[in-house]
Amino acid sequence: MSWFDLNPENVSYGGMAVGADPEQALVGIATVTFSTLDWRIYCVSVVSIICLIYFLVSVIRRVELNFGSYWKFALVLSAVASIYVGFFVMLLWDEPFGLIAEKMREGTFGDSFGTLNTLFSGLAFSGVLITMLFQRKDLFETRSQIAHQQIESQFYSMLGLQQEVVKNFDLQERDGLEVVSRGRDCFKHWAGWIPHFYDKAEGSHEERIAESVSSLIDKHKADLGLYFRSLYSVFRFIYGCNHVDRAQFGLVVRSLLSDHELVVLFYNSLSPRGEKFKKYIYEFALFDNLEVDLLVDVSDINMFDFQAYGSNRSILEMLALSPSTR
Repeated sequence: MSWFDLNPENVSYGGMAVGADPEQALVGIATVTFSTLDWRIYCVSVVSIICLIYFLVSVIRRVELNFGSYWKFALVLSAVASIYVGFFVMLLWDEPFGLIAEKMREGTFGDSFGTLNTLFSGLAFSGVLITMLFQRKDLFETRSQIAHQQIESQFYSMLGLQQEVVKNFDLQERDGLEVVSRGRDCFKHWAGWIPHFYDKAEGSHEERIAESVSSLIDKHKADLGLYFRSLYSVFRFIYGCNHVDRAQFGLVVRSLLSDHELVVLFYNSLSPRGEKFKKYIYEFALFDNLEVDLLVDVSDINMFDFQAYGSNRSILEMLALSPSTR
């Protein structure tokens, strides 16, 4: 048969005769679909993917590669790809494998992904909003942390200046040549002067206490005046700050007060000059470590409410009246 004797109707391509019905030509093509596949094939596929991921992670750890937070990004992409593959399989669940290519060329098939694309677009926009909210929260926390650090820095700076005031104290003899005490040891002498002035005073017990404190401050006004003002400023700063560790700041200052220092503060707070200091005594339980044997009279502890003594059980048990009746 020559070329000129060929009949176009007898010419075929790929087993399909020209002019033949395509549906008839597909007879004999494999009709296997996703729905007809054995479930074990899917199980093997999932296990294979997991093994591949495990192998990749092992290799990454072995070569000590550091991808930082990129693994989270890869995880999200893998999840998105898995959803698209699952959606693809669902759309072609009953479609023969031989017709998948033809099915994918249809416009309705592409439109079927529109819902999924819209869903991920909404999720992406939601992710942007959530990221902005987290960034705003992180910015607020950063500002709050910086503010707290500034408060801590200012507190320790003020405390350092107050301790420097105490460190520079010195008591001299009347001739001014010999130094009797320096620094915090001066409070031992000042606390000893209170009973001395008390014995010389007249009137009720409270009046004699007030007069003895007034005499002590007048005698050492330069040192004690500066001390009370500096300590008052530290506690006022702690009381007014919004730091979460405000109570801890008070404990730090309280731990630096000596026994005789507490006695001087105790009686000064009973005088009109120290009336404003009382709220800080109650707020921070300033006399929790008070030695009652150093007082002019042990019964003087009843001049303060129980909050001033914190958790000092020995003093709380010595109080004449219970907190509910005082």
